[in-house]
Parts: sequence; C-alpha cells; structure tokens
Amino acid sequence: MNARKRSLFRATGLMALVALLAAGCGRTSRETVLSSDTLKVVAVTESTLDINVSQYRHYTTYVLYVDGSKLSDAAFASLLRDPDAAGQTFVHTDVVVLGDDAVLVASRNRDGTRCWATRLSTRSGTAALETIVAGTVDCSLGAAPRGWTTLHDDASNLLLIRAQPFQVHRMAGYWYVLWIEGDVAALYAEDRDQQRLVVRLAAIDSDATLAEQVLPKAMYAVPDLLHASPEARKQWLFENFTVSMAGSPAIQLRSDNRLDTITPEVWAEYQAIDRQNKQDDARARAAGEAWIEAQRRALHDAEKQAPRAAD
Repeated sequence: MNARKRSLFRATGLMALVALLAAGCGRTSRETVLSSDTLKVVAVTESTLDINVSQYRHYTTYVLYVDGSKLSDAAFASLLRDPDAAGQTFVHTDVVVLGDDAVLVASRNRDGTRCWATRLSTRSGTAALETIVAGTVDCSLGAAPRGWTTLHDDASNLLLIRAQPFQVHRMAGYWYVLWIEGDVAALYAEDRDQQRLVVRLAAIDSDATLAEQVLPKAMYAVPDLLHASPEARKQWLFENFTVSMAGSPAIQLRSDNRLDTITPEVWAEYQAIDRQNKQDDARARAAGEAWIEAQRRALHDAEKQAPRAAD
C-alpha cells in the first residue's frame, strides 16, 4: 500500500471513528442467573459508549420469571401488598440467589422515589414476596462475606441477611461488614458526631458488642471501604488489627498496622472544611425555609384578596 492509499485509509478510519463516537453506540447482553422449574432470573446488561471518556458504561437490571412467564409489574405490585406500589413500573436493580426457588431482589419504581428489598419465593408452588425493607432512600443489596448479604434501611441501620438458612439480623447503626465468623461479625463505622473510627465485634443474633477498638479521626485517615470487596475489607481488618475469637472475643490495633495517619495541620484543614460545609448547609436550609414561608404568605394573601375582588 503506497503512502497516498495509507493516508486515505487512515483518514477514512478516523472519520468512521468520529462518526461512531459522535452518535454513540450501545449493546445489550443477557445472562441467565437462575433457572429452575418455577423461578428464572435473567440479567440484562446495557452497555453504552460514553463519548466523553471513550469508555463503555454498563448498567444491569433483572427480569423475573415465575412458572415460565415474566412477572409483570402489576403482578409484582400485587405480591408486594404495598399501597405505594399500586400502578407503578418497577426496575429490579439487584438480585442475590438464595436457592433454586428463592432470590433476594432490590427494586425501585421508575422515578426512583420508592424502593423495596424483598425475598421472592416459589417454594410453596405459588409466588410469594416477603418485604425486608421498603424505603425512599436506597434498597441496594451490599457486599458481604460468602453466604451473606447486607442492606441499610431508611433509619441507617444495617441488616445482615443469611442465605442458608434464611435469616435477617438487624444491627443498630450504619456499619460496614468486614468479616463474619460463626455468630460474630466484625463491623466498621465512622462516628462523625464523636469524630472517631470504630471497629467492633458484635454478636449477630443479639447485636451485643463483644469487643471494640476506637481510633480518633484526628490521628487516622478515613479508609476507603465503601466500594471495597468483601475480600479487601477482610484484608484491611487483619492487616491492621489482632482479632481473637477464643474465650472472650477481643480486638486490638496492631503495632505494625498499615493505617494511614494525618498531621494536626491536615486535621485542622478538615475541621475548617467541615465547619464551612455545615454553614453552607445551614444557609441553604434557611433559604429554602424562607422561600417556602414566602410562598405560603403569598398564597394566604391571595386567598384574603379573592373575596374583595369578587365584590
């Protein structure tokens, strides 16, 4: 191929690429997550090219089938037995398989104003739906050690869900699960009110605190555990703490821990930023309340003037 042809070929290829990026392109793939005599779940993943970064964005939802037929929105709403679900269109965003005839499902309505986390079961021969969480914030199924799933309710409490046998345990507080051994869970939380980080060993059945290690936020950086995998969370725990389950459970910071620390100067900067954010939030709330009050007064004045206008 001579230089002119190579140049023309390259230009044509670039023009095609530009056209593709400008128009964007997408593709849809389907994968069967569960298939049994009574229950089937299909994951539908839509991949769309983000022309801003030249990368595909993947978004997965789930389609539920009961006895060979797709579970319609009306049927799902009927099984929910929630007045807020009537007439809604649902998007099933998360599914965890519990067995051949049962799954955990996280769902929301089309506009995202309501969400549900439920257990869909066909064990009795007919479909049954058990509501675990119904809320307005987030009903996503979270990362947890093998055999477990997590949820957070609207009150920011942790729900630990065991797959086999199926059990739901409520743990007060917004915790991340680091590790589970038998009836004991290692939990992590950021206590913003008292400016500390807490790692706790808790009894799953009773939510009783068995042992606890507290770290001041003025000394230790907040770890990035929100999107960490269960394996990464467990590794973080044992890299930085000595955990004992024999006899009386205990947890202690390791002398060779790998926790990131911060200087007093950095902590002072964090505090200043936090104060500024709180002030901005307070001003925004005050402005919103003032606007609502102004609208209320305007409506009230208009109602008072209405009879005079009629006269």
